[in-house]
Amino acid sequence: ILDIGCRGFLFADHLRNMGYKVFPIDCDDLGTDKPYYRYAIVGEIDGPVYVQKSKDPQATQITKLKTNFGTVFPHTLKTFSDQFGMYGKWDLIKMDIEGMEYEVIMSLTEPPAKQLSIEMHLHTGIYSDRQVMEMENKLLSLGYFPAKHDKTHAHGCGLNYWDSLFILR
Repeated sequence: ILDIGCRGFLFADHLRNMGYKVFPIDCDDLGTDKPYYRYAIVGEIDGPVYVQKSKDPQATQITKLKTNFGTVFPHTLKTFSDQFGMYGKWDLIKMDIEGMEYEVIMSLTEPPAKQLSIEMHLHTGIYSDRQVMEMENKLLSLGYFPAKHDKTHAHGCGLNYWDSLFILR
């Protein structure tokens, strides 16, 4: 299981306690002794990426503009998977990457997992409803169907696709 955006470790810890092998990834220095990979998952590697923080500690993201919060090593899903010997499909990928979902999903040329759990960040203005539709169409073209994909209110942030689950047919 690949947990991209593992801040807080709620998802990773729960699945580890159930006996699953989990690869947690986060772009930020989480200041923890829990093991994780400090990488940024991107759609295309075209230079360094930097950590960008905001007032919301849950909304740390990456940017191509240099910041004071540090550089992070970029990987695509494929380069990360290859580095760790995952040459088939992951059983599950959880993706909570604060707006980078669009770039990652649109770069896919084949399905990377049997299931994708995605938090889409429409409420941030990083991308539009049209781009959410493009992501949906891309996932459909790769053979996924939306088992759950509802726009709901949560976290005091308004309407968003907080908990979408796409399953490979």
